[in-house]
Amino acid sequence: MALVKEIKKNSSHTTVKFTIEEQEAPSTSSILLLGDFNNWQTNSSASQMKKEGNTFVKNIKLENGKRYEFRYLSEDNGWFNDSEADAYTASPFEGIENGVVDLSAIPTKKKVAKEVQKDDLKKIEGVGPKLSSILIENGIDTFEKLSNTSISVLEGIIKEAGPRFRMHKPGTWPQQAKLAKDGKWEELKQLQEILDGGK
Repeated sequence: MALVKEIKKNSSHTTVKFTIEEQEAPSTSSILLLGDFNNWQTNSSASQMKKEGNTFVKNIKLENGKRYEFRYLSEDNGWFNDSEADAYTASPFEGIENGVVDLSAIPTKKKVAKEVQKDDLKKIEGVGPKLSSILIENGIDTFEKLSNTSISVLEGIIKEAGPRFRMHKPGTWPQQAKLAKDGKWEELKQLQEILDGGK
């Protein structure tokens, strides 16, 4: 018997090959590989081991970082364990142990958080560097977010920022931001030519 693990770099899964040689099989009848990875389903064809000559084999792709209990079930000779299992652990049935495939020491692939591209809000007429920072601090860091923010909310943000910013009027900021979001730069330019500080 043998458990052969094909570990791939930067992969979250390992392919495990289960093998029962001719002299190790209790008979020549079919054998099922059952365990945590297939919910011990005896009625599933996916649990059937493939017979290659007089050897039974089965490849299963398992998630790294976990331990899996398993056993074999011979059609005419009942349950038996793999003599090359990584470990053995007590089953729910008294006096019976399950084999273990141990992948707990194999690191799982870390998911890299996709960086959200922030837009240059200073492209909006009336928004300077300081106001851009204030908007970002309030969670408005893209043209899309700005285009979906109501004027009353923007006025509240400006008011909260202090007296020096109250001269700024955000009445057209959402409209400008929508044009920028949609890539309509020529239309945005034409609109900005008739604006005065965003008004």
